[in-house]
Amino acid sequence: MKITRTVSVEVWRQTDAEAHGRFVTYDVQGVSPETTVLELLDLLNEQLPDGDSPVTFDDGCREGSCGKCGVTVDGVPHGPEYNRASCQQHVRAFRDGDRVRLEPLRASAFPVLSDLTVDKKKALRTVVKASRGPAGLKALTNAGCISCGACVAACPNGSAQLFVGSLLTELPPLMKDDDERRDRTAQVIETADETFGPCSTYGDCTEVCPAGLPLENLSAVAREHLRNQRQTK
Repeated sequence: MKITRTVSVEVWRQTDAEAHGRFVTYDVQGVSPETTVLELLDLLNEQLPDGDSPVTFDDGCREGSCGKCGVTVDGVPHGPEYNRASCQQHVRAFRDGDRVRLEPLRASAFPVLSDLTVDKKKALRTVVKASRGPAGLKALTNAGCISCGACVAACPNGSAQLFVGSLLTELPPLMKDDDERRDRTAQVIETADETFGPCSTYGDCTEVCPAGLPLENLSAVAREHLRNQRQTK
C-alpha cells in the first residue's frame, strides 16, 4: 500500500501576462512519493477551493520526450532530479517532501502568460528560423534536444548556449557547402545574441537538460563564430 500524505504547495498565481503575480499556498491531499510534479498539479486543481480558477501549466506527453512541460521546483528548472523533465520529477526527490514551491521557468526571454505557463516557443523558434527552419529542426532532432527551455531558465544570464550549441553541432553536416554553413551559422549566432543572455559557463544548463546534452556542445557557438571570422578575413 502506498503511503499518502498532505503536501503544502506554494504555487505562483498570475491571471495574465500583464498582471502582477504572487505565491498562494494550498494543502494538497492524497500525495505519494511516486507522485510527479504534473500529477501534483492535477491533484491541486481537483482540490481547489470554490471560486479559485485552475492553475494553468504547460502539459504534454508526460513521458519526458516532447519538451512542452516545464516548471521550476524549489528554484530548480524542472526539479531536483538531474536530467528529468517536470513530468518525470517525483515528490520523493523534493528537499522537503511535505512542502514545495512551484513557479514558472524564469527567463527574460520567456514571458509568463498565466500562472506556470510561459511563452518559450517564440524565443526558441526565432533561433531555429535563423537557421532557415527545417535544417535547424533536423539539427536539433539529431542532437537529441527537445526544446524544453530549461537550460535558459537555469542560466543566471538567461543564456541559450546549450540549445544553440546543440543546434550548431549538428547543423554543418546538413549544409551543401562552406558558404551556406557560414551564412546560416552566423545568422543563428547573431539571433541568439539578440534574443538571449551571454553564457555563464557554469554548466547549470546540463544538469537540468532532460536530454542529457553534453557540456561540450557549448563550444560549438565559439567554434563556428571563430571559423566564420577566419573565413571572412
